Amino acid sequence: MYVVILAGGTGTRMGGKTPKPLVEMNGKPLILHVIDNVKSIFNDAKIRVVVGKNNSEKIRERLGKSFEYVIQPKALGTADALKYGIEGIKAEENVLVMYADTPLIRPSSISGILNFHRLKKADVTLLTGLSSKKYPYALVVKDKSKKLLYVEEEMRPSDSPPWEYNIGMYVVKAGKILPLFSEIRPASKGEYYIPELVNVAIRKGFKVQTYMSFDESEYLGVNTKEDLKRAENIMAEREIEELEVKQERFIHFGTGGWRAKIGRGFTSRNLRKVSQAIANHLIRAGLDKNGIVIGYDNRFLSETFAKICGEVFAANNIKVYLSSSSLPTPVVTFTVLKKKAGGGIVLTASHNPPEYNGVKFENSEGLPAPIDVTSNIEKEANSFDALSIPWIPFEKAEKAGYAQIEDFRGDYLDYLEEKIDIESIKRSHIHVCFDSMYGSGASTIQFALVSARCDLSMIHARRDPLFGGISPAPSEKSLSVLINTVKEGNYDIGIAVDGDADRIAIVDEKGNFIHPNEIILLLYHYLHEIKGEKGGVVRNVSTSHNLDILAEKFGEEVYEVPVGFKHVAKAMVEHEALIGGESSGGITFRGHIMEKDGVYASMLILEMLSVMKKPLSIIMKELFKKMGERLFFHEDDLRLTPELKVKATKFLSQKLTEILGKKIVETREIDGKKFILDNGEWILTRFSGTEPILRISSESHTLSRAKKLNNWLKRQITSMKLQ
Repeated sequence: MYVVILAGGTGTRMGGKTPKPLVEMNGKPLILHVIDNVKSIFNDAKIRVVVGKNNSEKIRERLGKSFEYVIQPKALGTADALKYGIEGIKAEENVLVMYADTPLIRPSSISGILNFHRLKKADVTLLTGLSSKKYPYALVVKDKSKKLLYVEEEMRPSDSPPWEYNIGMYVVKAGKILPLFSEIRPASKGEYYIPELVNVAIRKGFKVQTYMSFDESEYLGVNTKEDLKRAENIMAEREIEELEVKQERFIHFGTGGWRAKIGRGFTSRNLRKVSQAIANHLIRAGLDKNGIVIGYDNRFLSETFAKICGEVFAANNIKVYLSSSSLPTPVVTFTVLKKKAGGGIVLTASHNPPEYNGVKFENSEGLPAPIDVTSNIEKEANSFDALSIPWIPFEKAEKAGYAQIEDFRGDYLDYLEEKIDIESIKRSHIHVCFDSMYGSGASTIQFALVSARCDLSMIHARRDPLFGGISPAPSEKSLSVLINTVKEGNYDIGIAVDGDADRIAIVDEKGNFIHPNEIILLLYHYLHEIKGEKGGVVRNVSTSHNLDILAEKFGEEVYEVPVGFKHVAKAMVEHEALIGGESSGGITFRGHIMEKDGVYASMLILEMLSVMKKPLSIIMKELFKKMGERLFFHEDDLRLTPELKVKATKFLSQKLTEILGKKIVETREIDGKKFILDNGEWILTRFSGTEPILRISSESHTLSRAKKLNNWLKRQITSMKLQ
């Protein structure tokens, strides 16, 4: 099909020398936004751009040779431009007509108007919209039966709202419309406009239809600098509005792999696409003969989804090793290394809410797949037709020897006994209350704790795909049952892990919540000072600077990385660091797998208690005393609305010099925006890579001051004025 884009206008109200179609919005010319919207629906469309004499050369240079160009000799209006645009197109062709300054018309409206036009067998269809606002657009006039009477370019509303406007997108039958240009009456300035062409078609008895948009954000054409600012804000708002729809249509790997809502983006069709893309990666890398390890968590249908993955890999002649039960993510990573497999997949959305599921991909080295790999997997997965992907029923793959179900936990538990001082733990008879948060860590950690002769009580140990109605992310708020149980019982420690057991949180013997930041601190001190292991520490941008204070006392380096454990793992390897972690509870250690491991961290904490022979609260107190100073961490999450997304983006674009009376000495932008203040405080804001959330975190010398920093930032963002 043909698409004609009218780009011959001068656009004098925008100011400057840049032709209006080439004025940039969010780093891309307006006309390219329009073209991208068209191509997202009709990738093979033939696009013809109508340009003016004055802007022809610049537009051709910017857009390149991929499009047809037609010059409008004189700027005599939109109908005159269209006349040149459809000349030579076959009479039976339906032609989509758009303006270069309408980047806000959604792809869904483009698809909708074309479908409507064809079903109605119309000669002309125009996009219209209802509004109670007054716009400088042509009005659409209909009779009581909703029959279209005429479109008036310069008419102003006289009756009561809502009014129906001509928005500026059309579908026309080329052969029908071309003879009508000679009958158009010029407007007051001698120019010819498309609404009058529509009126001629109505008078001739042609079949003219209106297709209505109910999204008023589409109505804005970009004619002024103010329009441009509003359009940029609307685009930012749509990122949130369209998030779930994008999940359905587009597979995206974030900081923790690919995650989406079950039944929306996370479907068997999309899962097959991702599996095939990973299979292709293994084949290209020559790792297909090594097989693939697949595990899964306790989420809804995770086991079924794991078998669907296996069906695709087996059909690609890649042997599948599937876990016999739900299990922690780090056990899959360990098994990849143990079997020297080509890679590993875990069906999990980790700490995300229950309605999500996802895929984590580990490479053959047991590392989270790097960005260049996941980007290629993402790109390829999105290019597939799900119907073309090979698969074989899992049972047939088993019979053929290309799929086998195994219990991976035994080898991992044996490994723990080699790495952890189990004998010291056995002698200590530690009383542990363990909260698995209904996740996949329950059985593995239970086996480990029982074998270490801990006096064990378990809560939330059964499988519940709804995770008790909350996200399986261990925090002081979500662990209230564990905290109260420890307070009321005679426990030495309370331990919790997230939904796939790669993150950890603990509670001391008094029932005090120990933040993951402090767990990293405790274990770094234990490994460095008690066990005598030397080396620096890796932390992400949102993790406590108490690690910096401790590392400085040790004479060691701190390496700051973006959020996402693949960055922690990469830096751990590059710098041979002793420990790496993140404020959400993911920790790993030199000499262990380079993936966060809540099971290993749990056992190492018990080893620390047994070796140091002191209550956890005392160890924590003595450590802070040894440090001489400490910082208090506070974090908040703001659920992103379309408006808040725009405000946050606008705030982050500003340059600040001070915060609450303290000078900003450094601004870091490796992930979000982090302000370092002259008194050692810091505050960070960043968009989550897995959920529509704005994360805010800070540290100060008192908790109340850290809360003030966060509250200040929240006020700054929420009070931003939008133009």
